[in-house]
Amino acid sequence: MRLRRNHRRLVTNGDAAPCEGAGRVAARCLAIVATFVAAAGATVEAMPAHELQLPATFRGDLACADCAGVRHHLDLWPDQVFHLRREWLGKDQVRGEIGRWRVDPARRALVLEGGAEMPLQFEIRGPARLRQLDLAGKPIVSELPYELTSDGQLSPADIRLFMAGEVTHPAEGLRFTECLTGRSYPVAAGSEAQRLEREHLAKAPGPDAPLYVSLEGAIEHLPDMEGGRLEPAVTVERFVGAWPNQSCERSRADASLVNTYWRIVQMQGEAVAAAPGRREPHVLLRQTAEGSSYAATVGCNRRVGEFETSGDTLSFESPASPWMACPPPLAEMERRLQDTLDQVRRWQRKGNTLVLEDQQGKSVALLEAVYF
Repeated sequence: MRLRRNHRRLVTNGDAAPCEGAGRVAARCLAIVATFVAAAGATVEAMPAHELQLPATFRGDLACADCAGVRHHLDLWPDQVFHLRREWLGKDQVRGEIGRWRVDPARRALVLEGGAEMPLQFEIRGPARLRQLDLAGKPIVSELPYELTSDGQLSPADIRLFMAGEVTHPAEGLRFTECLTGRSYPVAAGSEAQRLEREHLAKAPGPDAPLYVSLEGAIEHLPDMEGGRLEPAVTVERFVGAWPNQSCERSRADASLVNTYWRIVQMQGEAVAAAPGRREPHVLLRQTAEGSSYAATVGCNRRVGEFETSGDTLSFESPASPWMACPPPLAEMERRLQDTLDQVRRWQRKGNTLVLEDQQGKSVALLEAVYF
């Protein structure tokens, strides 16, 4: 298996020789070169972006309602990609997020759009200062700390998160292209990487053909085969699933959290399948002028209640209705469904897949949007 060969690209120190030529192909090649060098943490020429000098890392401990603070490590690149690592101080909770940033010039606001319904927003207060805005994009009037600062340098953090993207297996080894940012990474060796390789071999039409997959893992900066410069690579901690009929292009039309039929694929790490002659397991969240309600089933009882969501938080009310006794294996699935809903505190959406997480950021369920 060839998962951790020397996977350096054909560029060093910003050399763009492989991109010689003119036109769109050459321009795109140069953009990819710049992206890879920046992602690898190499020195690149800082580029202005509405006063920000990028690439750069912004850090700070921001105020928290129920903890000692939320430690932020925000990496911004000129190609409008961001990586964000947040740690809730005093709690066993660390969360990673990646996505695209944009600037709203009318408000001098930096907008981070990742997997959550509501983007994170910061007011740009100069080349090295950002101040957090509320979920509606309004200023937070408070003496508490809400600022991130930068020393003008880029120091990329290693982050762990749920990812969706396309995997290929060219001659130099397994590669993963993350959908939200479009960045491509080599895949580090490991048992879950072997599962990923076997899935690609079984379900992709050829080595260079992409297979859409979802996984839990990390984007880490690892030394190359000579033990030299650190290069970003994806470490697969848990392979979640393969979706042969999905693609990054299709996933960009993100399904909405609400008013979408979500088929339950996994609960608490175990695959979920419909019982013969029963409705398939699913969750439907509805939001109307009257309020927010949900309906969920694994094919026996239909559980109905209310839910609350704000930004990337989500919680379900436990219904008190009496339940009909269910035959095996539905009885165990019913218990697991209720236990899963009780644990949910956060959510992440990647295209047409939805991950529900507990308070510690551990995934407790995986769902897929279905369109009729």
